[in-house]
Amino acid sequence: MELYLSLSAYGGVSTREALTIFWYAGIRYTELAIGPRPDADATQAIEDFRQMGMVYRAHHAFVWRDRHYPFNLAQPQDWKYFEHLTDYLASIGITAYSVHGGNFSKTTERAKAYTTFVENIDYLYQLCIKRDIVLGVETMYPTHPISSVENLLDNATELAQFCQDTPQIKIVIDLAHLNIWHQKNEIILNQWLGVPLERLLEIHISDNDGRQDIHSRIMDNTWWLSQITQFPTGVPLVLESRLNRLPVSVVQQEYDRIAALNLR
Repeated sequence: MELYLSLSAYGGVSTREALTIFWYAGIRYTELAIGPRPDADATQAIEDFRQMGMVYRAHHAFVWRDRHYPFNLAQPQDWKYFEHLTDYLASIGITAYSVHGGNFSKTTERAKAYTTFVENIDYLYQLCIKRDIVLGVETMYPTHPISSVENLLDNATELAQFCQDTPQIKIVIDLAHLNIWHQKNEIILNQWLGVPLERLLEIHISDNDGRQDIHSRIMDNTWWLSQITQFPTGVPLVLESRLNRLPVSVVQQEYDRIAALNLR
């Protein structure tokens, strides 16, 4: 089982500092993600640790170059950015990239936002496939009722429709996001863990209070732990629990604790 630690788990510091903590904690599988502070050294830090043996995947608007470039795939895009991004991923040997479902204003028609999202995902897929990169889209979660935006792919019905509309795209199941689904239960969990193996890119794991995506640590009462024997064999896991500014020893203990859960 490959257990990646997301850079989002160690935010607020430079990419080099986060990767240094991971390296000395014995972690060799890292998912590049939002979290570290943008700085001019980020790209070089990623390369330096790659040369040492760090293995990467990449997720959504991760930090590279000297900036974090946020994007929303339910809106029109600057495709030059994604050409540069996918060229960069290919140049450092990354073969798996995942993105969020887009979000849209509650004053916008959901169907229109979904259509734009599907069109954008197909275009991004074409960029990725030309560079031997596998593209995946992550399950999202319902926003708070007072929020001005809603997420696409925040429910089982729309996710099933997306799977039907885009058979070429892999799925990233985020179990913490599923914890916020209003209809969350073991049937829903088993349904999505039962997605054909060839459709799954990775599974993101952390915990929350069922209301907000706070990326808390996995505990004995985390809702999906009773179902870990159902986890598909061979699908990489990505740990996203927040470990910000904790020492190497604590990061290592937490990573080893999760690895020892035998999540297939």
